[in-house]
Amino acid sequence: MEPDVNAEHEVVVVRHLGPDSRPSWSDVTSAGIFTVEPDGRFDRHYHDCDEYWLFFRGRGIVSVGDELFSVEAGDIVCTRAGIEHDVVEVADTLAGFWFEGATPPDGRIGHLHRNSEAAQGHTVPRMREPKSSASAAQ
Repeated sequence: MEPDVNAEHEVVVVRHLGPDSRPSWSDVTSAGIFTVEPDGRFDRHYHDCDEYWLFFRGRGIVSVGDELFSVEAGDIVCTRAGIEHDVVEVADTLAGFWFEGATPPDGRIGHLHRNSEAAQGHTVPRMREPKSSASAAQ
């Protein structure tokens, strides 16, 4: 989608905000929508800028550094620059909005990886639901 730019106010309307599609006054590195399906793919990565995820659909488990967090619609995950993060499991389609803050002048843009294995990404399994006491008794 080509950016829709209002020159008078320099308003930009796009599906994915990035260095080539943002207004000149914005220091946002990138922003947009992402989804992760059960058995879909994701990659453990980090950035040279801070990143925020706001989930608006689904449930899942994400990692930030060495910690795991349960997330669901309405949750926001804030990750500082240089900290690895990942989507580990999803119960169903997990949908969120990402927002990357300003990248420093010497910083790199995009998903950065500690090794080639992380860059390959991984399959995101469906969350294992705990057995209810009713089904455990049967």
